[in-house]
Amino acid sequence: MSEPISVFHEGERSLHRKLDIEERQHQLGLRMVRDHMPDQHREFFANLESIHIGAVEADGHPRAIMRTGAAGFMSSPDDKTLMISSSPLPGEPADLDLGIGAKTSVVGIEFETQRRNRLNATIDATTNDTLSFHVDQSYGNCPKYIQIRHKTPAGPSTPQKPVTRTTLNAADQKQIAQADTLLIASRAADLGDDPRAGVDINHRGGMPGFVTILDDRTFQFPDYKGNSFYNTYGNILTDNRVGLQFVDFETGTLLNIKGTAELVEDINTGELPLMGRGLRIAVQTVTRAEGALPIRYTFGEYSDRNPDIAST
Repeated sequence: MSEPISVFHEGERSLHRKLDIEERQHQLGLRMVRDHMPDQHREFFANLESIHIGAVEADGHPRAIMRTGAAGFMSSPDDKTLMISSSPLPGEPADLDLGIGAKTSVVGIEFETQRRNRLNATIDATTNDTLSFHVDQSYGNCPKYIQIRHKTPAGPSTPQKPVTRTTLNAADQKQIAQADTLLIASRAADLGDDPRAGVDINHRGGMPGFVTILDDRTFQFPDYKGNSFYNTYGNILTDNRVGLQFVDFETGTLLNIKGTAELVEDINTGELPLMGRGLRIAVQTVTRAEGALPIRYTFGEYSDRNPDIAST
């Protein structure tokens, strides 16, 4: 009887081999990664009021975006489909490929409970502002480093016109340096039919200051210990283009960053457990959209808890 095919693509597996965890991750992936959503994930997405999406621009560059709506703006008519009905927020790239056949990824985060679930998908239908995502891979992520937040009823301010630059100004740098959460989108080199190789969006979190500004075009952040899937790192080994989004949950300001990533081994991050490596980001463009997020959250508490990695 032949061995089941790995759920990871070659870029991810190359890191697993380097770290001597390939067989362990192969078996873990077979247990955790599904080609459908379990009912609890379908219910989870339906109750959210925001979602983070990874998609590529017309030139193939991955970008991280956020969409919002009242609970129910996402629905799942079956375990292979997630439907999202929403409009772009200010600052979202205008040339994203969100047409039929486009590779995408979503991660939903429930900040109050630290739950996080993900899926990599292919868009199989579009109608006005509704996108239908066909599940390629679905799995839960552990709640480690998800900061607890609570939605606030305070009304948002009027969104300002987004401004795009090629460098990080003082306000951008301050927001990044104070961030405890970021989203990073990456892609495999080949966006063909293989469900293992597509677009990915991933959450990163830590204490404020876990992202270090190096200059007005460069910043870096560490790789804290997690499930060791290395989805983002594996993608970057095959295509180093990335998109990042920093969210100021209290003011609603979104920073959408387009750039490239480099794996580095010498990041000094202080006290939190880490794998001794991280990502250094070279900024190509940054779009600042003040007041773009129509919902607000207040900070609850910092978390670095380390539950079982299969938690959903």
